[in-house]
Amino acid sequence: MSSKSLRNLDLNLMVVFEAIYDSGNISQAAVRLSMTQPAVSNALKRLRDLMGDPLFIKAKRGVEPTLKARRMIRPVRDALRLIGGQIDKDGIDPATYQRHFRILLNDPLEAVIMPTVVKAAMEQMPGVTFETLTGFRPDFVSEINEGILDLALYIFPIAQPDIVSDPFGTIDAVLVARRGHPAFRKPVTAEALSKLGHIVLAPEMRSFVQVEQSLAAHRATRHAVYTVSKLWAFPALIERTDLVGILPRWFVQEIAANFDIEIHESPVPIAQQHCYISWHARNTNDPGHRWLRETVLKAFRSKTGEAVQPSVKAMR
Repeated sequence: MSSKSLRNLDLNLMVVFEAIYDSGNISQAAVRLSMTQPAVSNALKRLRDLMGDPLFIKAKRGVEPTLKARRMIRPVRDALRLIGGQIDKDGIDPATYQRHFRILLNDPLEAVIMPTVVKAAMEQMPGVTFETLTGFRPDFVSEINEGILDLALYIFPIAQPDIVSDPFGTIDAVLVARRGHPAFRKPVTAEALSKLGHIVLAPEMRSFVQVEQSLAAHRATRHAVYTVSKLWAFPALIERTDLVGILPRWFVQEIAANFDIEIHESPVPIAQQHCYISWHARNTNDPGHRWLRETVLKAFRSKTGEAVQPSVKAMR
């Protein structure tokens, strides 16, 4: 952009640009910004004139960014975060603060953490909204780098210098069966476990957990009868069949009251794994992002009782 164009640039246009980019829909961006749709469309028209590019084109469910918009989004986000951080360096006003957070986490963590986080936001930060992305997402590291994701709660750390990645909890796996399952009338052995029908995760997701390795170390296996892509599929199938599953203890404890299932200790020791909280280093000192991290960690600990502490850099 020329210096003349920069003089004509209204910072609010960048805020509108980011909202449209994030939501992929002009109407949703208007709701997020508490603006009318015509006002958002007018702001986009002004920005298109300044940039000499349509920036967004019509798609099946809204709009999608042009190549120029894709190139713009990261520096725009960085600039908005930098300006916002300077304005809010002494803190934020919870009553007026507005932010849309995009969080990647797997479905058992969503059930355990997000109800508490959303409740806290509604009470403390009514202008904060959330969007969660779940399941296997191979490009999530680049999405953190690009500012598409604000936070990732995942089962392995990210080894990149610009990304902070800290352990915040553990996965303690247990064996789950329907109440009254005939196989559990007496203690289940490793041999008996191998003969039971199991519900298992899809191979691309199963490779990230250590269940198979733990079983193999004790010469036990799983007879995979039903393969799923989400852990939420486990409880209903376990409740209504003689299939069993291996799930995180804190997830089962959270949802057990809604299903006729019960927890059994595995006859084969299953290695614990850490859960990691990750974000881009540029957000470390952002007061809104710090509130999000602290609220997420507090929610997890209140549900699980774990006292795993992230490193100092996670909370500074």
